[in-house]
Amino acid sequence: MLRKCIKLSFVMMIVLAVAHTAAAQILDSEAYDSYTAARAGQQAVSKVKTSTPTALKVKPFSSISSGFQAISRYNPATWGFNCSLPSPLKGQFLLGPGVWFARVQGDMRRSTDTTRFRSTVVDFNDHLGLRKSGNVIWSLDALYQFRPRWAVRYTFTPFTLEGSGAPRSSFEFGGQPFDANTIINSKWQRSEHRFGIIFNLSRTRNGMTSLFADWMYIQDKISVGSTAATAQAVSWDEDKNLALVGIEFDRCLKNYKGNTLALNLKGGVAFLDDTIGYEAEAALNYMIPIRTGRFGFLKGGYRYSHLKKETDTRMFNTTLDGGFLQMGFIF
Repeated sequence: MLRKCIKLSFVMMIVLAVAHTAAAQILDSEAYDSYTAARAGQQAVSKVKTSTPTALKVKPFSSISSGFQAISRYNPATWGFNCSLPSPLKGQFLLGPGVWFARVQGDMRRSTDTTRFRSTVVDFNDHLGLRKSGNVIWSLDALYQFRPRWAVRYTFTPFTLEGSGAPRSSFEFGGQPFDANTIINSKWQRSEHRFGIIFNLSRTRNGMTSLFADWMYIQDKISVGSTAATAQAVSWDEDKNLALVGIEFDRCLKNYKGNTLALNLKGGVAFLDDTIGYEAEAALNYMIPIRTGRFGFLKGGYRYSHLKKETDTRMFNTTLDGGFLQMGFIF
């Protein structure tokens, strides 16, 4: 009987030990899981469901079409629709000096006398030796916007061109003969003043159309001399008062990080004082904001100007064309 009690007690002690060990292992496992979840900021996953694969639909040439759409943003034909064009507001000024790389052509006649061996029509390049290209002409433009749709503008363009050479043919200028193959020294001085008014005929968010009317006063002085002992220096002063009317288009092409690229087109007709003339200009204008409502700009393009005066006693025709650059401020 005593042995049975001892065996039973021994078995119960083993069972209790095993149960205690199993409970301790369970508690340690739960503590580790809670610690791991707390470190990862996540909860333990009890059940995991396997996801079924889904089929993706891929459009053919999608990458190619997206590439063409990106390239189309650089197509100038699509520019300007959502573009904002800066322009002078009421009370603002525009000031911009510029340089014109002009080609020069022209001819003149001061008398109706004709000779058998000498030409009375003097060519600026062949007879006077003036350079046809490579001439640098400076100018200054100033504009004041005194009303929302009205502005006044002043332009001053002076230059002096000198030439030298030996003409292949003789000519007569102002009653003075100049022989061929003799050294001719010449100088052409011009001073052009232009004052006019501008009316904004149509003004939208991305473009503007304007009409302008200018008064032009041009002073020309030609001096011709020769190294020949029998030839004397001759000078001629020619003044003109002209009216110039025309139209001007401005359109915004692109806005980029606050900067603006715009297109400028202008054309006009000059008349009065026995003179007829034409001028045209095409340029790109790049404007950079400085402060609210104030801009700096850089403008470049091509300019053409032609004036023709021909009477029974006098003729004075000039053509200037070439690229130009202008920079300034709207303030």
